[in-house]
Order: sequence, then structure tokens, then C-alpha cells
Amino acid sequence: MKRLPSTLVGSLVISVLLVLAIGSHGHGWEGHHPPVPLPPQPARFSGVFDDNMVLQRAPAKAAVFGSAMNLSSSTATVTVTVSSAEGSSKTYAAQVSENNMNWKVLLDPAEAGGDYTITCACTQGCVNSSVGGTIQNVTFGDVYFCSGQSNMELELHYTFSRNDTLDAIAKGMYHNIRIRQFPNHPMDEPTYMFEPGKGALYPNASTWLGAGQALALELPEKTCYNCGMANRTVLIHFSAACWYFGQALSDELAKMNNGTTIPIGLIASSVGGTIIELWTPRDKITNCQDTLCGAKLNMTTCGRLYNGMVSPFVNMTVKGFLWYQGENNVGGFTGNSLEHTGYGCMLPNMISTWRTAWSVEEGTTDPLAPFGVYTLAAGTSEGHGTHMGGFRWSETANYGVVPNPAMPNCFVASGYDLGDPWGKKCGKQNCCVSDTTPPKPPCSGDIRWNVKTTHFFMGPIHPRPKRPFAERLAKAAAVVVYGAKGPATGPVIAGCSMSTDGAMITVRFNSTLLTTDKVIVQDYNQTLLASGMEVCTGEVDPPYAPNFNDKNWTTVDVKVDSSGSGILVDLSSLNGTKPSAVRYAWQDYPCCGELDRSLAPCPPGSCPVMGSPSMFPAMPFFALLQDGKCKCVPPQVCDG
Repeated sequence: MKRLPSTLVGSLVISVLLVLAIGSHGHGWEGHHPPVPLPPQPARFSGVFDDNMVLQRAPAKAAVFGSAMNLSSSTATVTVTVSSAEGSSKTYAAQVSENNMNWKVLLDPAEAGGDYTITCACTQGCVNSSVGGTIQNVTFGDVYFCSGQSNMELELHYTFSRNDTLDAIAKGMYHNIRIRQFPNHPMDEPTYMFEPGKGALYPNASTWLGAGQALALELPEKTCYNCGMANRTVLIHFSAACWYFGQALSDELAKMNNGTTIPIGLIASSVGGTIIELWTPRDKITNCQDTLCGAKLNMTTCGRLYNGMVSPFVNMTVKGFLWYQGENNVGGFTGNSLEHTGYGCMLPNMISTWRTAWSVEEGTTDPLAPFGVYTLAAGTSEGHGTHMGGFRWSETANYGVVPNPAMPNCFVASGYDLGDPWGKKCGKQNCCVSDTTPPKPPCSGDIRWNVKTTHFFMGPIHPRPKRPFAERLAKAAAVVVYGAKGPATGPVIAGCSMSTDGAMITVRFNSTLLTTDKVIVQDYNQTLLASGMEVCTGEVDPPYAPNFNDKNWTTVDVKVDSSGSGILVDLSSLNGTKPSAVRYAWQDYPCCGELDRSLAPCPPGSCPVMGSPSMFPAMPFFALLQDGKCKCVPPQVCDG
């Protein structure tokens, strides 16, 4: 893959203006038509840069790049000047590529904060050198690139916690966070440059906005589906999973640094209803077998979102990445990273590919830049509920825990207990539509999570409790990325053993990964079979088999082991039958049991096995029982 070197931009053979002139979904210039002559143009920044943005802080070198058109010399030079609000400045020079008219410089590492103005001008060899580009109110901090499908794209509007966030920002909190939305822009070939201003959510506004700015700018038209509330600001239309992570990370860093935090930049680039093969470079998909490229999409379609929505940012220096996707892959082959198959291979493959693309220039993005993954939330199986346990396992590259050898420096948040509380039909039953009227029979339960004050978007496929999900991811990031003390994951199975009388299984969790946590078992509804713990009393297929046999599983009860590092699984209901396998949190909604969510809500965070005080839920597990001991499916290990 071609990249922009620090002095020359070696990417496309045509200006992005020509690509965009064909349309946001066009194929770009094919090469057999001559380029349209352009009027004299000054040097300018690529569209990833704008007023109010965050550049990556030290120790990394932030990259700045752009174009300079209509060259009059083969040795044209662009000069970039970085000026601080205090009056200091530094100048950098970059040669312009005669082939594609692009340029790039690497800035000296800068500490977090500051208020900078950055200018670029073609000072040698351009037809028009009198005018250049300028971006103002630039600061340095940590930049995260957020991507995936609709649950990453889902706006703050459709989440329970939005009003708390809006109130906090109005009171002056989280003004260290700045956001940048990027629109749906598939392309046939990688696009490393694009038009300034593309993706602005407000006419004539910067594409980058601080939290206070985004809160203050009300959109001129009602643009959200089923809005139902007056607030239509730019902020309310930003990615909830991306924003809440930044908000929670800001809180975590403040705890670690006596109330001091840093600027945080959030780039949201997501498209609903998409598969991972669209977000992976076309030539890298073949690293894995049994993908949906060829089965669901032809090869020319695969990679188009990487080309149009990822590659424009790969020359930019970032701290790390966030990924929330899989709903449209769960019906395919979940696979196994050890066998280079399915999603279990595709996710670590994509992570590695992105890291390589971003880190070509030494000293910019780290080759092992942090990568955070939201695992699929309850209720998001798209009708493939029996695949959900194996798919969540594949989101850990089948190790059952992250980080791992296939996903180093990664962190995950489990979402199996954070599905939407209500079912899709609750409104038709009049069970979840009022915040003032008590529910009528047969409705029951807490109606805090109603659809009148917080609307669904297409129903529970887009769960509304996004903030607690992001808080889990940010807490894990604080440990993995920033060195906070405590666990980065919920309890992870280390082994198990069955009692000699066959009445009990003792499950042990990895004590090293627990760090300061103890294992607890929260109250759950035994009558509704809501423990999330199941045993198999017949033949069992591997959890990633294409036609997984989900029969012969029985829900059993659990209680905490007095050691604080394990649980006890009650087998008394089997009446002496010895199980062949045990699994936990393997269903789509594993801890709602037989509850009808059209009549009563399933509270978020209701699964029983947790780590405390972190309140990370136990990682889902699947283990065969051989000679009374647990044996996990490789590459996961739980021997004994």
C-alpha cells in the first residue's frame, strides 16, 4: 500500500477534487481519461485537518500533510509554520510531489495542551504562492479513531445517558474533548487526501469541534430519525460509543492525575450494516479463509470502506483505535485465529493491517498502537442467536481474554449483559412507553428505560445503554494503555474440576488477571433460569463449527466460592447425569433467562459472575469436561 512519506506524498495519481466531483460514491478517475485542468491553487491541508482539532501529543511526532496544485517547478516546496499563542514559532519545509502534488511534514513532539495556529504555503515552485492554508485553535493530546458499523455510528440521541452528558458539558465539563465526524464515503481505491470541510455537521462550521462548540451548534433541520426532543445539536448526532469512551477516559485519567486531564480527540468513521471485510484492505483479506468476501460480497466490493473512510487518516498520527462491529458478520463463519478462519482471523488481521498502515513513518503512530474492541451486546445477533457465544469468543481471537498473542496491546469491553432492557414489541404492549404512568397488566418491572424519553433506533438491535459499555472499555484502556492499577478484564476461566459425586463443578479464575478483584455472584432470578451458566449432557460441537449444534444444554445455578477466586456450579438438577461441557454467557441474552422483554425489562448488568470492585463481568467461556476436568478449545487454555 502506498503511503505519504514525510517529504513526498506517494498516493493517488489524481487530486481528490476530481474524485469528489464524480460523487461521494463514485469510482474516481480511472486513468484513461485526462485530468480536468485546475485553476491556480495555493497550498492547503488535507481535510483531516481543521480548526479546533487535536494533534497527537509526545512522544509521537504529529504528521501534517496536504496538497499544492499547479506547480511551476519540479522542486516545489511547501513551508509549514507552527505558532503558539505565547508567540513562539517553528517552521518546517516539505518537497511537493510532482506526480500527485502532495506534501507531508512531521512536527517535533509536543506535550499535551497548548493553543496553536498552523499555516502552510507554497514558498517555491508554485503558480500561486501568495495564499496558503491556516488552521487555528489547535491543541495536542491523545487522538482515537473510532470505526465499525451502526452501533458505533449510533448517535448520542438514542442513549439513556445523553442528558447527563449534555448537562455536564453545559456546566463546563469535558471541554477537553474535541470531535470529528466523517461521512459514508466508499471508494474503489485507497484515498489518502480529501477535500477540506468534508463531513461538517453544520453549514460553514469546522469539521472539528470542541464539546462546548458542538453542544451550542443546533442543526438547521431535524435530521434524526424519530427525534422526539428539541435538542438537535451537532453533539447529539455524534457517535455515542466513541463519545462516551472519550468522556469515561477523561474521568479515568483525571483520577490518575489528581484531577488533571488532557485534550482528547475523537474521530468517528463508521457505516451501519457493514461487514469487517469492507473495512480491511482488499489484498489483506486473503490472509484469512472462510470470509464473507466472495460469499456475501465480490472481491471488488470488499475493502471499499477501508479505501474511502480509513485510508484518508492513515498518514495522521493517532494514539489508538476503537472498534464496534460484527452484527453483520455473526451469521457467517465465526472461525478460529489458530486455523486462520472466519472472524477469529479477520479481526486480528484487520488490527495488524491498520497498525502497519498508520506506523509506516517511524516515530508517528506506534506499531502496536492500543486497539479497543466492543464485543457484541445482547440482542444484536441479527437472528443468529446460536452463533453469539462463539462470535464473542472470536472477538478475542479465540483466546477468551484480551490482550493475547494474536491481539497484543488490545483491550475489550464485554457487552453480553448490556443489551437493551426491553424487547422490540414492548411499545405495542404499552409496557415501555410512559415515564409517568405505572405499567398495566401484563406489564411489570422498572419502566425507567422507556421509549418515550429515549427512543429506539430500529429497536433493540441498537442497545441504548452505551455509556456503561464505554465506561468498561475506558477502564480497561486506563490499565492497558495508561498504566492504571487494577484488572483490565473480568474474571477469566483458568480451569475447573467436578466433584467425585458429580454434584458440583468448581470453576477457578485466573488469579493474576484478577489483580485486586474478587469474584462475586450477583443475585439473579433462578426461577427464570437467568444464571447464564449451562452444561451439556450429550454430544457437543466445537463452539465455532459452521452448523453448531446448540441442543442438549441445560441451565444450572451458580454460587460464589468462598475463596473469592472461583464459583461453584450446581449439578443437582441433572440427577447424576455427568455433563460433557460447560459454558457461561454463551447465549444472545445470557442472563435474562426466560423473561419476556416485551412485558418486563432485563436490567443492564444483570449477569451474576463479576469481578469486584471493578464490576467487570466474567469473560464468556466454553470448556469440554474430560476426566472431570476442564479443557478449553485451543488457542484458549484452561487445563485442569
